Amino acid sequence: MKQTKGLTLVEPNENLAHAYLKKAEDSLISMRINIIRDWKVSTAYYAMYFSLYAILMKIGVKSEIHTCTIEFARKYLM
Repeated sequence: MKQTKGLTLVEPNENLAHAYLKKAEDSLISMRINIIRDWKVSTAYYAMYFSLYAILMKIGVKSEIHTCTIEFARKYLM
């Protein structure tokens, strides 16, 4: 979380939060349809990541690095 451009405070954005939830739902659909295990795992990861990012957008936190996003969730949302 100490990386440049890792996390920044922004204005909370309800529209982006909904857009990321939609992406999460689409990822879940892809996961269910796909028969290749590696792609199932990837789409499952993105479903969780997009859901988390929707929460961040709702509270006004922007993250440009996946590891920073996950670390934020580990420290502050669990």
